[in-house]
Amino acid sequence: MRITLEKLRFFTVFLVTAVLLWNHAAAQPPGSIAVTPSGIIYHAKAGDTLISIASTYTTRSANWTILGSLNRIARDKGIPIGTPIMIPADLLLDEPDEGKVIARNGTIVATYPDGSTSTLNVGSRIVEGMVLNTGANSFLTVALPDQSRISIPSNSQAQVALLRRTLYTASPRVEIALQQGSVVSRVSPLQANKGSYKVRTPVSVAGVRGTEFRVRLVDGEAATEVLDGRVLAALPREADGKLLERAKGNFTGRTALGPITDLLPPPQLAGMPWRLQDRAHFALAPLKSADSYHVQLASDADMLNMIAEASGPAHDIVLDNIQEGSYFARLSAIDTNGLEGMPRTVAVTIRDRRVPPTSQPAQPAPFVASSDPQELVLRWPGSPDGKYNVQVARDSDFSWLTYSTNVTGTEARFPRPAFGTYFARVQHVEADGSSSAYSFAQTLIVTDQWIINDGQPLRPNLSSSRSER
Repeated sequence: MRITLEKLRFFTVFLVTAVLLWNHAAAQPPGSIAVTPSGIIYHAKAGDTLISIASTYTTRSANWTILGSLNRIARDKGIPIGTPIMIPADLLLDEPDEGKVIARNGTIVATYPDGSTSTLNVGSRIVEGMVLNTGANSFLTVALPDQSRISIPSNSQAQVALLRRTLYTASPRVEIALQQGSVVSRVSPLQANKGSYKVRTPVSVAGVRGTEFRVRLVDGEAATEVLDGRVLAALPREADGKLLERAKGNFTGRTALGPITDLLPPPQLAGMPWRLQDRAHFALAPLKSADSYHVQLASDADMLNMIAEASGPAHDIVLDNIQEGSYFARLSAIDTNGLEGMPRTVAVTIRDRRVPPTSQPAQPAPFVASSDPQELVLRWPGSPDGKYNVQVARDSDFSWLTYSTNVTGTEARFPRPAFGTYFARVQHVEADGSSSAYSFAQTLIVTDQWIINDGQPLRPNLSSSRSER
């Protein structure tokens, strides 16, 4: 009979535990059970055989051969009365378990195995076979009895394919079948009680022993991203796979496992977010190799009570329908291959940006496009064939110019300026040679490592508007 390396390791730990308990176990009466962190010790009574013990306490009678090997019992019959029989938690029978909704936002619809549906609220029971659907800007967090958590972001669908626990040891056995979107799992350590937790997709399976990780479906492939601990990423029905450590990830296709990739480090805010007309704007310090950025907003530091999320470019990620107040934001960068990097959670206060009732420039302000050690690269929305005047100065009145140039297109490159604070603005030049108003000035901060902008172009009387609050 083939025994995998994982089972061999488990049995080794189990044997050590059993030896330590052997003297105590031998003194127990026949037919009694001693529960250990990794299984049980059954004390044989008159008439017991390995087959009868396996049939009574494990998932199938054929497990008698494993019990015989573990307990060094060569024959099925003739077991001395009182003999301690070690039975690993992996082999024990199980019973149905249930979870509970501890946080939700938006509309969460559950479909039960009988086809009926209901809307979930905080405190709703989660049972095996249930399909969970989250709509736009809807988020769900489920707590399991072992304190593991399952978070399902917006526009996702996942089935609770397995939700059970073993008899005696209460070891969790959980499997989530992701059908659309993504799921974030924060799994309590499973080494002690030998539980199991898996996230399965149509093209992959991720199994863990105590970790935090994401699984997302992206264009027919499954992205697995490990935030803490280790995850075994494998193809369905395959025992072997790739072991992903912390800050590693990969894509799994229908026929092959992709290479293991380093996840991007967590980004930082380039300035405090601000709000205008119920829309919150976030600006992040750009990261090398990042293609886009992801911001999630919640009312708590554990990110259970999710409010909104959005992805976009570093200079402006917009979340809709946000009220003024204090929140927690989780920031991450997405690389050019589509893997989402390590997250950073920060406390933020979102306040209205008050704009005077003057006409706004038609030209949006520039933003920092990279942190190249040799260059300052500015970009702005506009026409790739348009002509623009670009200025960089040491003061917001642009009386102390550092750079001034004319370009075609929406990008300007300058030598990296010295450490300090600068201001940049751009002006569109019309076809007849006339110029529109300059954009609002964008503050630039040059440090030893980064060139960043705070995402908040300066507007006339901005400081006085703030002082009025």
